[in-house]
Amino acid sequence: CDDVRTWAHDELAPRVGAYGFPGGGVGIEGDIAVERAETEGAASNSSDDAALTSGAPASTAARADADQSAGGDGGAPSFSDTNVQVEGVDEPDIVKTDGERILTVANGRLHLASAGRNRILDSVALPESMYDAQLLLAGDRAIVFGSADYGFPVPLAEEIDGGGATQPPPQPEPQPSIPSTRVLQVDIDGDTLAVTDTFELDGVHLSARMTGDVARLVLHADPLARLPFVTPAAPNPQAESQAEQHNQDVVEQATAEDLLPTWRQLDSEGSVADEGPLLDCEDAHAPNTFSGFGMVTVVTVDLSDGLKPGIASADGAGVLAGGQTVYASAEHLYVAAPEWVDSMSQPQPFPQGDGDLRAVEQTAGTDIHRFDISDPTRATYDMSGHVDGQLLDQFAMDEHDGHLRVATTTGQAWIERGGAGESESHVVVLAPGDGALNQVGRVSGLGRGETIQSVRFLGTVGYVVTFEQTDPLYTIDLSDPAAPRVAGELKVFGYSAYLHPIGDGRLIGVGQDATEDGRQLGTQVALFDVRDPAAPTRVAQATLPNSSSGAEWDHHAFLWWPDASLVAIPVSAYDGTPFEGLVGYTVDVDGATITERGRIVHPTEVDVPTGGPGKPVPLPTEPGTGTGAGVSGEPGPEGVAPELSFPTPILRSLVIGDRLWTMSGAGLASSDLRTLGSTTFVPFA
Repeated sequence: CDDVRTWAHDELAPRVGAYGFPGGGVGIEGDIAVERAETEGAASNSSDDAALTSGAPASTAARADADQSAGGDGGAPSFSDTNVQVEGVDEPDIVKTDGERILTVANGRLHLASAGRNRILDSVALPESMYDAQLLLAGDRAIVFGSADYGFPVPLAEEIDGGGATQPPPQPEPQPSIPSTRVLQVDIDGDTLAVTDTFELDGVHLSARMTGDVARLVLHADPLARLPFVTPAAPNPQAESQAEQHNQDVVEQATAEDLLPTWRQLDSEGSVADEGPLLDCEDAHAPNTFSGFGMVTVVTVDLSDGLKPGIASADGAGVLAGGQTVYASAEHLYVAAPEWVDSMSQPQPFPQGDGDLRAVEQTAGTDIHRFDISDPTRATYDMSGHVDGQLLDQFAMDEHDGHLRVATTTGQAWIERGGAGESESHVVVLAPGDGALNQVGRVSGLGRGETIQSVRFLGTVGYVVTFEQTDPLYTIDLSDPAAPRVAGELKVFGYSAYLHPIGDGRLIGVGQDATEDGRQLGTQVALFDVRDPAAPTRVAQATLPNSSSGAEWDHHAFLWWPDASLVAIPVSAYDGTPFEGLVGYTVDVDGATITERGRIVHPTEVDVPTGGPGKPVPLPTEPGTGTGAGVSGEPGPEGVAPELSFPTPILRSLVIGDRLWTMSGAGLASSDLRTLGSTTFVPFA
């Protein structure tokens, strides 16, 4: 704990000013981060053949094969898992299934559905602010986590002596709070759900991973916001000097308990029943260079034991740094964030002009922190590393044979057109040594003047897509970590925002078709033959004009079911008659074709059929392949105008047996897997 206080004295006190910390403790990484909905490459397979034939996520294909072999003669039906990056490492999502039950988060509630009985069994309310709630499922227990409704209250500083020179910072009503994360334990008992424990954790949730029944919650906390800072009562040197001195004294006097993140257990009334630290002082670490005001914390929870034993153990691991992008293999968890860039002067936390900001964007790199998660009882901070440039998402990182491969982009394409610089992308290989992640190999010059749109690593091969006007798909030979090289390149119009291997040296790409000058035309599903890394080819494609798909930025919205050669993605189309729903494609690998199989729509939430709460109702239309199917032509209930009565966006799809289930904010629908017809809708309300 003395070391924690020394760190605060050496690193924090010099940086605090009359108005607190620069950026309110956020820093420049919040402004220049390259973000995409986390969205977060591939399974660490032992050979190239395994990587290229796995159907990644191999877990989906493997679950189907295993279930068929075990239940093909009347056993449990095969079902699809969450589409994850690494086989065996589960990711949180808004829907989970065990092949019999479906658990989903929608409209502020957690719903339990029976696939066999085709109905909603039960639901429980979630805290009002958990609009971003996600869940993990293990057996008869789930944990649901998301933003807390109020968070930890911020203490208000009393006015200090000095003739009113300083004052507490202006406070909105109600009293402000530090961002926090609400975590609920929900037990499933037959047909019922019960919230059995509720915790509030210091910090925002970045993501989570689960291996077996052991979940790792990744948070970024800013406990410094709890310090009672003041601001000048007037913008004059005397007031600012006094406020700065007061704030520096506050930091100097802060205890370790003030600087480390905490947890609170809440009772059924929302009152604090117990509280404590998420980690002890000896589990807090600091990089060799200042990396931000907050702390990345990894908390281990074994779902078979429940929330409290893991959270209250204070066995979390933390690093005093920023946090943004999470990737995990079975043994290590990595958290990346743009490096901290100290501002030019206080109180302004950011560069003052466009030129300054562009210069920072071109030079800022990314810090990467590694945690060891091989011990099922706790995580341990391992080491940190640094790469030039910015990461796109979780797929920009991948661990293989002890090496971490990272895809980054330096510079900005839009800067290049103004003559101030040029972007390019890189694949960097890092390896542990002397207590740090050190660069051992690098290939650069990918997509000059462009930015990365998608990345996928498979064994010793990496695939990087860049785009500004055309779509170069680069294949990267990583067989020698010290000398990665570009093995091949394919230039086509449009780009793939998500790449998914389907085995036998093929990739499915979901993105946007585009014209020669880069104008986007609509959602594109493409089939790539990458059996020869030196000569990748696009052998088939299907385009929906003037459309977009959630699968372009959220890989959990993508479904590949190899047994039925089915790709299913949600689509919003605006060409002619609008379409809002899911489109299924049949992918013939041998014939090198992609053909539309059918479409599914859900009714608008105000037009949900009234068969009774949670009871199945056949949809009145068979969407088939018709565009705009399901759009109401008659006024809906309560006088809803036809032009406003569009279907509810479909967010997810999953397979159970011979049925394709789709999920929206209105409910669940079950369709024939072969035709996407014979749809039965089960409303949530």
